[in-house]
Amino acid sequence: MQTKNIMRALLLICLFTIASTQQVYADCDDKRKPGMDWSGCKKINKMLDDSNFTGSRFDNANLAFSRLDESNFEGASLVKTNMTRVRAKGARFVGADLTKSVGYRAVFDQVVIKNSIMTKSEYFRASFREAELSDIDWSKSELGRVDFTAARLENINFQFTNLSRVVFSEAKLEGVEFRGAYTYRTHFENVDLRAVNLSQLQIDLSCGNEKTRLPEGRRMPDTWPCID
Repeated sequence: MQTKNIMRALLLICLFTIASTQQVYADCDDKRKPGMDWSGCKKINKMLDDSNFTGSRFDNANLAFSRLDESNFEGASLVKTNMTRVRAKGARFVGADLTKSVGYRAVFDQVVIKNSIMTKSEYFRASFREAELSDIDWSKSELGRVDFTAARLENINFQFTNLSRVVFSEAKLEGVEFRGAYTYRTHFENVDLRAVNLSQLQIDLSCGNEKTRLPEGRRMPDTWPCID
């Protein structure tokens, strides 16, 4: 009797596991709509412009090379989502979770990201030109060579993030936390830094010009402007 009970329990576990696995990928063919679940789905090189993905899930999904222009990701979960080389101009990520997401060489120009989590993410060489970014935890991330030209950044946490060769030229920065961030050759030309937290060492490593406004108590390095 005990052997039969054990076998019955194992059978139930196997059936539950199979059903759960099927559920993860069962919705991959669903049409785009708010609240859907594309977790773990492969959506490479898809035309997803002007979509309403409010409250949807993309955890571990692959959206590489897809078009997401003007799409709405309000309240969406994109944990570990692969957005390599996506184009998401004018998209909205409000209250979104992009923890450990990847956006190598992605285009997020004029995007709106607010009240979102982007910790431990990787956006090497991505573009956020003229973006509106506020209240974001972007700590412990890889943002080497990201372009924030003319973007507006407010209440951003860049603690322990790699910002080497990032371009902040002509960007508006307020309440940005740079503590522990790596700022080698980070470009601050024509930027007002008086409302951010930057150490003298971080400034010495970075690049700026005579129009860069420094925080109180900081001085312009002799190496400015940088010569490539």
